Amino acid sequence: MFFLHRSRSAAVFAGALLVAGVLGGAVAPASAAPGDQISVSTPALLPDFGYVKQGSVIPRTIELLNDGVDNITIDPAPLSALTAPFSLTGTTIKAGEVIAPGQRRTISVTLTAPPAPTVAMQPITLTVVSADRMGTTPFLLAFRSESLTTARAHFDVTTPDGGSTLDFGSVKVGSTSLRRLTLTVRGIDPLSFAESDVRVTDAGGAVVSAVKVAGSTFGTGKIYRPSESATVDLALAPTAAGSFSGTVTITGRIMNGNPESPSVVVALPFTAVATAGPTPTPTPTPTATPRPTPGPTGTATPRPTTTVTPLPSGTATPGVGGAGSGSGTGGAGGSRGAGGAGSSLASTGAEPLVASGFGLLMLLGGAAAVVLGIRRRRLHG
Repeated sequence: MFFLHRSRSAAVFAGALLVAGVLGGAVAPASAAPGDQISVSTPALLPDFGYVKQGSVIPRTIELLNDGVDNITIDPAPLSALTAPFSLTGTTIKAGEVIAPGQRRTISVTLTAPPAPTVAMQPITLTVVSADRMGTTPFLLAFRSESLTTARAHFDVTTPDGGSTLDFGSVKVGSTSLRRLTLTVRGIDPLSFAESDVRVTDAGGAVVSAVKVAGSTFGTGKIYRPSESATVDLALAPTAAGSFSGTVTITGRIMNGNPESPSVVVALPFTAVATAGPTPTPTPTPTATPRPTPGPTGTATPRPTTTVTPLPSGTATPGVGGAGSGSGTGGAGGSRGAGGAGSSLASTGAEPLVASGFGLLMLLGGAAAVVLGIRRRRLHG
């Protein structure tokens, strides 16, 4: 019943349009709104390229959606009128081909941005024809671009020395080198930054753990507008000697109200050299040294020294009385013998003890000679 009713309604409506065409000589175009008899929309990218950096080449594919009720056809011929800086690179629209409700066709266009501050505009009007009834509607594609010296969303990164590479210099193992980067927003779109969007990687894409974010002025939810600057501090704390190199990647999030706007990424190369510091000498732990127990000290027993004193000539030997001249002569002879022996021993350098013993023998010999002399006198006397 529904389809029959719709067919009868469409027939009545077509008949009314035919009568109006006959009477008025023209057919007014239907309004192009979703759900209307004839309607086309661009659900994704628009023909307006917006702000672009001068000299950039930007391809774009625009979709046309039949969101109306009628089957339609579109003539692609007007697209050939596109001229620089726009150029038609392809389309899936074919003349006379029926496009059913819900179906899409595409138009591919490339923009080569002219020098700033050029505003390029080219309107192209396509004619949409209903395949179910007598009716048409125009569809305007307004191709447009505005060139800037930079990209619409852009920021510069400045190193402490103003160079194009972040150089941490030579850093000793165990110490830290701090460098500050300045981010300045350019273009026309405001940006926001986060410390989690700052990544430091080596040539293979692995995260360099020796370099970390030490602080920033980013703040939660803070937005930096054109010409405003933010700073971020990076600290290198090497744990081993060697060379470091890689890339510091910083992402800026576009805050122009369009949630589908892509982020802006700036990559900055970095270098560093870690050197080994002096090896500290460990302080030795004092060890108690045992003291040796002193042993008994041997004392050498001094050897007695006997000094032989020679008797003077003509002196009698003590202890012998009444010797007379014979006694004196014998004593003198004994004394001379003893003196001679003592002198001889002294001149030989013999040990004192030996010399003393020898001297004693000489004295005894002398005394014996004296006694023998006395006895002889008495025998002959």
